[in-house]
Amino acid sequence: MSYPSPLFSQTEKNLINLINSTSQFTWNNCIYDVIKASKPATSRGECKTDVFIKTLQGNFKISIKQSNADFLENKISYERAKQIFGDDTDSILRSSIGTIEQSFQNHPLICFKKMGRTEEKTILLGWKFELLNKKGGDKSGVLQLTDEQKLNVYSGHLLSSDKRNASVDGQVIADSGVADYILEIDEVSGHDLQFYINKLKPIWDFSRQQTIYFACKALNYRSLVDKWDGDRPLAVYVDWYLHQGELKSSICYDQPLQVKGNVVGNRVREILNELNITSDNFDELKEYYFGNTYP
Repeated sequence: MSYPSPLFSQTEKNLINLINSTSQFTWNNCIYDVIKASKPATSRGECKTDVFIKTLQGNFKISIKQSNADFLENKISYERAKQIFGDDTDSILRSSIGTIEQSFQNHPLICFKKMGRTEEKTILLGWKFELLNKKGGDKSGVLQLTDEQKLNVYSGHLLSSDKRNASVDGQVIADSGVADYILEIDEVSGHDLQFYINKLKPIWDFSRQQTIYFACKALNYRSLVDKWDGDRPLAVYVDWYLHQGELKSSICYDQPLQVKGNVVGNRVREILNELNITSDNFDELKEYYFGNTYP
């Protein structure tokens, strides 16, 4: 799941405040009497509903989309991928990753010097899998999804029960975390509530018109701080091992999202300890590794 930026959170709050200061609105030629608007809460992570409107005539569950929001979902786990893709999960992941396989082969696995955003003295553990609404770098491409799969990315109707059945003002409400409408706005300012209600789109109509992209982002062991960015599921991972005193690597595509960062990271730590390599003498790895490095 991706998490909201401060600007996004402010937009949510402003919309909720506007709704709660308005007594009525019209949708599809029907008048709705506002009881209360709130933000649903889950025990961990985020559900798809950003604003829950309770009215006398029924509930509105709205997902807000801002123009600068590229991420649809990040740090995707195998369990979440199965919720989205269903029985086709493994084939969709493998075929998507396969379209950009050469970019993995070309990527340096050890950086002795700083390379772009990658700091010096790092060892690549693998790549995380993310969903975006636009292409994101050379390790990115279009996901071939059905309309039903696209709907789940945006609405969350196949999310785990704790995210589908969110808490609204302290009360768990069935499917409150499953969005029915999408609202494309960057801010709430200068207009009455009806202006924003008129912009609502049924999420089924919206989602099936979207192109959804995947992107694979690197997870690195950073020797300067002896850590990596969490136990992330890896779409592609690097199998590091010693063979006859030489450090070897193999890029593995056969278990997408089923191997996590801690497994690979701890193996790298073990190897570095065995070779007596630290950040202080990191360049000595050149004596053991003859694969793809930078520089």
